[in-house]
Amino acid sequence: MTNTALRDETTSPETMPVRVKDPTVPTNPWTPPHGEEEARRYLSAVREWASVDWNEVYDDLDTILHGEEEISHHAAGPSGGAPLPNYNNDALTQRFLMALKLLVARALRDKADEKHPDIAALIGQACTLRAEVVAGDAGQTIGLVRKLARLTLDLAELLEEAGIVRGLVEC
Repeated sequence: MTNTALRDETTSPETMPVRVKDPTVPTNPWTPPHGEEEARRYLSAVREWASVDWNEVYDDLDTILHGEEEISHHAAGPSGGAPLPNYNNDALTQRFLMALKLLVARALRDKADEKHPDIAALIGQACTLRAEVVAGDAGQTIGLVRKLARLTLDLAELLEEAGIVRGLVEC
């Protein structure tokens, strides 16, 4: 038996065949991979996502790693009497974590870890460091922020040398 459906009576009174469901073909209804609450959480995270401001990241690198070496395209400025950086600034830590996350994702996407052992080692360090939990101890916070800064700079420089990213590090 063939069922028919009307397309639109006003423009085309012709009928169009409609296929009848075959009871011998099993069908499974689609179920979403996540519940409604988790989908809302993902949507909220996407709405709040902001891209990394690399100028701000390099300003932070200059502040944190100042005096170790010339680290970026920003002018380092004089070191005499400069105030100590605020290591307990959560936004600073989050900027480094987001920058690292994006650099690692870019390296993995381009399979840089397979081609360059130095990059693979830095990716491993980044994954370990991102998982590190820091207590309220000021010494640990300073250490973590400095490690994040150094790792972000090293990974950005190696990815730039490998031609995977461009324009992040200027001499």
